[in-house]
Amino acid sequence: MRVTEITNKQNMSDLLICLAHFCDKHGPRVLMVTQCATDNDQCQELLLPDYPTDSYCESCLIHFPESSEVRSMRSTIGSTYYVSTQYSSIRYQLLTSITKRTFSEETMTYDGTPLVFYDDMRGCNFVIGFKLQDVNARGSERRYCLILTIDSRDNQRAMLQLSQNWEFIVSGFAKIIEYTRQKRAEEISKRQRQEFSTHGNNLTPMVGNYLRGSNLKIPKNLTELTSDSRFFLRLHKWNAFMLDRLNR
Repeated sequence: MRVTEITNKQNMSDLLICLAHFCDKHGPRVLMVTQCATDNDQCQELLLPDYPTDSYCESCLIHFPESSEVRSMRSTIGSTYYVSTQYSSIRYQLLTSITKRTFSEETMTYDGTPLVFYDDMRGCNFVIGFKLQDVNARGSERRYCLILTIDSRDNQRAMLQLSQNWEFIVSGFAKIIEYTRQKRAEEISKRQRQEFSTHGNNLTPMVGNYLRGSNLKIPKNLTELTSDSRFFLRLHKWNAFMLDRLNR
């Protein structure tokens, strides 16, 4: 049975992709979730232009390049809307539960190994974790994960859809992670070159301190860590592409 035979317009909205992280201050948090809508009314329900951000630190906030006030983004592929937000108006509790379980799971790794779990409350979830080096974080590293959720109680259909698209999902997540790690490595290298040009022969102890970290933990957003102001826009487009392929 092909994916096109078990997936249709009625259950397109079952699929979502989430980027989450473990905040030093707030614990597991959703950074961005991309969801599907098949008509304008459903799209408007998913879009959330404004929500309280008092409980978010800089590490937890989503940033789109157009404006610091922009909280959501949408695009269309064919007749389908793809909406990315930080706070899901219809799945907040679900995503919070999934994220908490993901980061508390003892078998969670950050080496590209997938983790899959399913239950009636959280649906079917495919997770890949990764870390970014940052001396301003606890343990000098920040932890993230990408999550594909099939929000369905039909375990057989969900697992079939996951298995038939396994290589595509693994490859798609790997590309996002590789890009993020590469941009972070470039930013670290750039900072080290700047230190060298400024301090010359005194660089060695400074680089050592940079790599070992400090006691000062400063919240930092992914746009700053990667030096890419369009990071979340790129992620939205990539998530939309993946969801569109999975929905065919």
